[in-house]
Amino acid sequence: MEIYTVRPGDSLNSIARSYGLDAPGLRQLNQLNDPRRLSPGLSLVLDTGESRPPKSLELCAPLSPRAESSLLEELLPSLSWLSVQSCAISPSGQLELPHDRELLERAREHSVLPLLSLSNTAQGGYSALLAHGLLGNRETSRALAERLPELLEQRGYRGLDLNFQYLFSFDRDNYSRFALELSETLHAAGHYLFVSLSPKTASTEDSPICAGQDYSVLGSCADRVILLCHDWGGVHSAPQAISPADRTKAVLDYASARIAPGKTLLSLSSCGCSWSLPWRQGDEGRPLSCTLAADMAVASGAEIKFDRSAQAPFFTCSGGGLRRVVWYEDARSLSARLESALSAGVAGLSLRSRDRLYRPGLKLLLSRCAGEKLI
Repeated sequence: MEIYTVRPGDSLNSIARSYGLDAPGLRQLNQLNDPRRLSPGLSLVLDTGESRPPKSLELCAPLSPRAESSLLEELLPSLSWLSVQSCAISPSGQLELPHDRELLERAREHSVLPLLSLSNTAQGGYSALLAHGLLGNRETSRALAERLPELLEQRGYRGLDLNFQYLFSFDRDNYSRFALELSETLHAAGHYLFVSLSPKTASTEDSPICAGQDYSVLGSCADRVILLCHDWGGVHSAPQAISPADRTKAVLDYASARIAPGKTLLSLSSCGCSWSLPWRQGDEGRPLSCTLAADMAVASGAEIKFDRSAQAPFFTCSGGGLRRVVWYEDARSLSARLESALSAGVAGLSLRSRDRLYRPGLKLLLSRCAGEKLI
């Protein structure tokens, strides 16, 4: 697989001819909505038949039962692990399980080990108060840790993905204790424990998003940790790259000093976000898929630029009397973060698709990484 960046005057047919490719196939591979128009700066993935030998890695993906069928068809055959999203929890330890039967059946068909994702979500977002209610009650949290192995066995899971985010800093020790209790009960029953971690560096240790997570303790008790190196740019942030490569590298460096690289999975996102201009503090962005972002650039005739530090594409466009700036992921940004992950010696990747197929990025990653089957 090669990455080609569109230049002024290019057409899909001219690019296809230059590389001896089929234009309809090139359109399908890159999910192009309008093959008659291309924006300068748009990245295309070309299946030239020439590729480096893929690196054998553990591949995981967080998916919900609502995931697109086309995504499941293209992704599941390559996965090692599947984190089924998402089991909500109440302060009293009651669980609201996803409708997971069909997804678990498809995972078994492809020899993928399923994990149940347990998160402190409420009304669509992470809740520090919800987590505090559970973590602050030693009896309730211990009872949940003791009950989970039987539940996982009944549902057909092989482990748990503990995904508690935006915790109060004063819940840090309670969260570490809860993770240690889970490690004890799950491992005794032959189950795995994964812990998803917010991005942290030496300069962000006290940030609200990650202050409640002790990398060293959580890394010691988990079989795998997933570094969620994305969403720097998002609905509630100023306009910026979603997953800047320079910040991702800083997180990998910080984690490698505290967690064995053989335990680490780097999460790679495939999404975008647009913001109205001029942006003001408190303005919210609008999330969008990578394919929609590219379609917006093409439809508006915008030139797509590429930030070298963040290794991410962005553009500005106008429509309906409004100006917007859009940052998103493409094959170039995914490739940059993959190289950082490989340089850091991680055990694998977690492919965060948000239930939508981004074929160019997925095909590129799967041409460079071969998912290990662990059963």
